[in-house]
Amino acid sequence: MTSLPLLALALLAPLAAPAPSDDHRTVDRVAAIVNGDPVTLSELVERAGPAYRKAVEGRSGEAREKARAQALQAAFDAIVADRLIEVEAKAQSIEIAEAQIDAAIDDIKKRNKFDDAMLKQALAEQGLDMATFRENLRKNFLGYAVLSQKVRSRVKVTEDDVMNYYQTHPQEFAAEEKVKVRHIFLSVPAGATPEQIAAIHASGEKVLARLAGGEDFAAVAKAVSQGPSAAEGGDLGWLRRGSVQIELERVAFSLQPGKWSDLVRTRSGFHILKVEERQAGEVPAFSEVKDRIRDKLGDAQSEVYRKQYLEELKRDATIEILIPELRTGPEAAKPAGS
Repeated sequence: MTSLPLLALALLAPLAAPAPSDDHRTVDRVAAIVNGDPVTLSELVERAGPAYRKAVEGRSGEAREKARAQALQAAFDAIVADRLIEVEAKAQSIEIAEAQIDAAIDDIKKRNKFDDAMLKQALAEQGLDMATFRENLRKNFLGYAVLSQKVRSRVKVTEDDVMNYYQTHPQEFAAEEKVKVRHIFLSVPAGATPEQIAAIHASGEKVLARLAGGEDFAAVAKAVSQGPSAAEGGDLGWLRRGSVQIELERVAFSLQPGKWSDLVRTRSGFHILKVEERQAGEVPAFSEVKDRIRDKLGDAQSEVYRKQYLEELKRDATIEILIPELRTGPEAAKPAGS
């Protein structure tokens, strides 16, 4: 089993952020009871984050309700897992020291070249504050510690397993394209009005006009960008597929060196990307990737055993479902007190 993955920030895949409920009248209903403790609908909506917002926007009728129920069910499964892990951690006397969380945050800052202010800004763009981020890290470490004790001893990956995977998945190890990117970011605050969004869009058009007029991209980024990389002229370094939001990935990998994009809209704001270089990596030898393959196969086995262990914990828990959106999951058929 590999070490606990660190949470990537800036333009990396966004962390789950609170999402507004589409029905304020029901947001504080008790949705379920887990071992005597309530789970509210507002907790489910917050935990679902962008998945909930995506489910309720742009749909109507049965399709909307189905997508909404799926988002809430996934959030409920995650909350149940967290709570059961917390109980098991107490039973095993497992605690996460604040120093461990501090060290993880320091590593995240180092990897992303952030200072404290830049980290807070990156978190704010994801809809998070530092307290919530620290709690997310604590839960991640706690879950990893509990599951490691129960799961790690079951994981067995042989050298033949690793070689077989290398030989049967050549597409995974083909030359990997990457692009060197600079970035200008104009933030759109949460809850911005259409008029405010239009004004920010107009500012972005003015930035594009400056670039078209011959101004240096890095200099303009330093002057106007609101992203954490502004001080470095918007330099994001080398990006690989899967390392940024999909909207930005599509644009970045479609640009030729020296070209910049039009305004790209994401949840957090408007972006302008410029590709400075493109590069294809070499196909690695088996010796270079065997450890990565072993970790991947081990993680896959661990995930199977993790799910089995959580199901064992659920069988011993008392779970009562109180809203119809959650009655499609495995807990739906489990009566209170069973």
